[in-house]
Amino acid sequence: MQNFGIHFLTCNLIFAGMIFLLTGCKKLLTGRISPQIQYRFWILMLALLFVPFLPVDFPDFPLPWMLLEGAVKRENSVPAAGSGSVGSAIPEDFAVSAPPGMQSEINQTFLWLWAAGMAIMAGYLFFSWRRFRRVCLSALPVENPRVHRIFDDCRRELHVNDKVRLYSTAVLRSPAAAGIFRPAVYLPLPLISDFSEDALRYILLHELRHCCQMDGLMNLFADFVQILYWFNPAVWYGLKKMRLDRELACDSAVLEILEEGEYAGYGHTLLDLAEGMAGSFFPFSSGIGGNTKQIRLRILHIAQYRRESRKKKGFGVLTYIVISALFLSFVPELSIQASGDIYEFDPGEDKVVSADLSGIFQGYEGSFVLYDSAGKTWEIYNPSGAQKRTAPESTYKIYAALHGLEEGVISPEDSYIAWDGSSCPFPEWERDQNLTSAMQNSVNWYFQNIDSKMGIRSVRAFLRKLHYGNETVGNDLKYYWMDQSLKISPIEQVELLRKLHGHQLPFSEENIEAVEKTFCLAKSEAGSLYGKTGTGQEDHVNVNGWFVGYLEMPGNVYYFAANILSGPDASGSRAAEITAEALEELTGFSLSD
Repeated sequence: MQNFGIHFLTCNLIFAGMIFLLTGCKKLLTGRISPQIQYRFWILMLALLFVPFLPVDFPDFPLPWMLLEGAVKRENSVPAAGSGSVGSAIPEDFAVSAPPGMQSEINQTFLWLWAAGMAIMAGYLFFSWRRFRRVCLSALPVENPRVHRIFDDCRRELHVNDKVRLYSTAVLRSPAAAGIFRPAVYLPLPLISDFSEDALRYILLHELRHCCQMDGLMNLFADFVQILYWFNPAVWYGLKKMRLDRELACDSAVLEILEEGEYAGYGHTLLDLAEGMAGSFFPFSSGIGGNTKQIRLRILHIAQYRRESRKKKGFGVLTYIVISALFLSFVPELSIQASGDIYEFDPGEDKVVSADLSGIFQGYEGSFVLYDSAGKTWEIYNPSGAQKRTAPESTYKIYAALHGLEEGVISPEDSYIAWDGSSCPFPEWERDQNLTSAMQNSVNWYFQNIDSKMGIRSVRAFLRKLHYGNETVGNDLKYYWMDQSLKISPIEQVELLRKLHGHQLPFSEENIEAVEKTFCLAKSEAGSLYGKTGTGQEDHVNVNGWFVGYLEMPGNVYYFAANILSGPDASGSRAAEITAEALEELTGFSLSD
């Protein structure tokens, strides 16, 4: 996805706000919702942190409005008003490589820094995992019958299956639980010999509770989040709070099954662990121990613990639902679609049909959209591609011309602009131009001259008024329609052409007609073809080809947009050739002799 880095940075600002909002809500609700509910908030937050990476743009994903299970090939399915030839209507295409826009440069710089930071963080976590792995391999199954009896009693009390194993180790200084598919509890050797049966029971109940909560899996997700969000202090703060709430949730769950007279003993066990056994933190494990501040907060929680009433539980569940709904409402802004790269198509009452043009598009990744005005039918090849936005290239010049006419920079009667004598990549550009010659030869400097006279604010306002694609100009008026700042989807191209030709845009009819005349390619008794090509280049290689326009036939108008993004010579001229074949197959109208 283009400019994913910028989108991801925006997501990080949203996440920072959500984390601090969650922290504030938790403070306001202190004592009114259980630690288990508070921990579940962090699990939800953890899940949301993965939303920007979800692969939502599947090439063959069946969209809701596509009612057919598979593609339906249409061969002359739309009756043509007549067939005929308009000669060689495909125009020659002119294209140059555009320098990357500022957004692209920021995007690439961020992605490189982000990747470097992820590599360092992944390396740190890998070595931490290696250290903990050595601890696990050196651990031995506990053979002490007394400890085993307590362990089995605790498993039955918490309804934990017998897959959980108990090990002893001389390396760890604090008990820990780890593992996802083969969970295990690790006890330091001094703890087995020095602690009372009651203390061992409290410890084992706590560690087994971690297994019940699947905290091994949560730890793995948290480690991935640390890698992905290594640069975001708000996320680190949230992970720290999540680990504390995880321990409080375990404490609360253990206290719930203990007798009230045992609460003090559980608290003393925590204090004993804090004094003598708080050890190194391993990011892949969960343990009853912790630092002095955490132990102090947990002791305070134990001292204030009261069993939840039914009313309090109900309030906690309701609060969780409300806050979760609020947070989930951010998902559309966090997903990859929020970047503006995917257009949400709503056909309304129009019929939508999937067209099989794979034979025509052979060797190319692309899409084709055809709208039949008489039948009120959309025929679409590759629906997900038809919704994907990309740079419009020179097809935008249709609307750049309309903007210049609306602002009075040029007029239908006087659209002449003199060539300044500078060297151009094509001989056709090295001469004075009017609107018709500039459109037919796709003369960049002509439209850049118009934009420069109107200014960037005027261009931005025009795009918003027109609702053109993502309505983004960037900071370079020379290349914004080529450098991936401005983007539009094939479906949007067709929707705009319908409004343009139907005079449904809030602009002068005289100016609209003047623009339409400039991209009329051919006329015959069978029909009139209007179209504009566009070609995007990277390092002088064609990588983005467009052909958009409409076909006027007796009693009907067909609007079309073809886009190809990869393949040999992905140019506007090749897109026009594909369009000619697609129109002949779908409408029976021939564009060639």
